[in-house]
Amino acid sequence: MRIALSLVFALLLTACTTAPPERLVFGVSGTRPVGAASAESDAEMRRFLDWKVSQICTLGYDTVKVETLAAEQDMQIVDEELRCKPYRHVSLF
Repeated sequence: MRIALSLVFALLLTACTTAPPERLVFGVSGTRPVGAASAESDAEMRRFLDWKVSQICTLGYDTVKVETLAAEQDMQIVDEELRCKPYRHVSLF
């Protein structure tokens, strides 16, 4: 019993001391017509991309890069690369 209790304690201790994984960079994107690069179109695209990101990142996000890429049939792809903000965790040490 002592050995099992010691083993459980050792496993819990190692679980508490592991480093968090690196923050992952990923992207979300949307399409729009080529000639639609206006302030209103940009705001609409921002709302759309924010909605997509809110489905993944629950505590907000940090934008790494935003690009507009050419696509077929007179369309553009607006691509945003981002990182989710980290969760705060309780530490006993």
